[in-house]
Amino acid sequence: MGIWSARSTVFGFAVALSSGGTEASAEHCSLALVLAMDASKSMSTADFDLAFQGTAAALRSEEIQATILAQAPPVALIAFEWGDRKHQKIVHDWSVLRSREDIEGFAESLERHQRGGTGQKTGLGSALAFSFDLLESGPDCARKVIDLSSDGYSSDGMTPAEFYAGNPSADVTVNALVIGGETNSYIWRYFNSEVLRGPGAFGLAIINFQDYPRAIKEKLLREFSPPRFSGEPILPVSVN
Repeated sequence: MGIWSARSTVFGFAVALSSGGTEASAEHCSLALVLAMDASKSMSTADFDLAFQGTAAALRSEEIQATILAQAPPVALIAFEWGDRKHQKIVHDWSVLRSREDIEGFAESLERHQRGGTGQKTGLGSALAFSFDLLESGPDCARKVIDLSSDGYSSDGMTPAEFYAGNPSADVTVNALVIGGETNSYIWRYFNSEVLRGPGAFGLAIINFQDYPRAIKEKLLREFSPPRFSGEPILPVSVN
């Protein structure tokens, strides 16, 4: 059974953002969400396809689309793949999701994406650093969240602890989808202690990539939903 873990929730303020990574917009946004998707050597081609196609399918689901479009102001989304400390590749630049057509365009980019690298080690710290940079240079929304998925420990470049030691913004939430965390208590504890961070941070443990499409839908649904008010306890939730 997959289990959520969470910390307290707060949120900040919204200001201007860029739409689709190309045109400036004075429109406020409620959430800036970074999808940081593992493409390191531990992932087979089948695993990679399950992750990207599963995320695209989740974005196309009626429940997710209704949740996204119910947000006022709207949400902004970006996705990239990552591997070792030197490999981070944008899959879809910042996009403000105002319509089903916007969401479909983002989903289609994920579905059509060709893997940019193979054979890399796992650069978790570098993936976090890249994600924080994207948030720093991207939309300044009320909430800033990183949705990181991985099935391995940091094995190249700086570790998450070393990155966090540099004191990046404490307002950013880092959530994790931990592949294998349901059966491997060590990796689950590693992500809970070393990766999860910020207001309302949570992790989701699954058995393997076969569970990814179901799990990412549950995870995105929670991330796209308005935050709970500060002080409300967030209890473990089954996703089965």
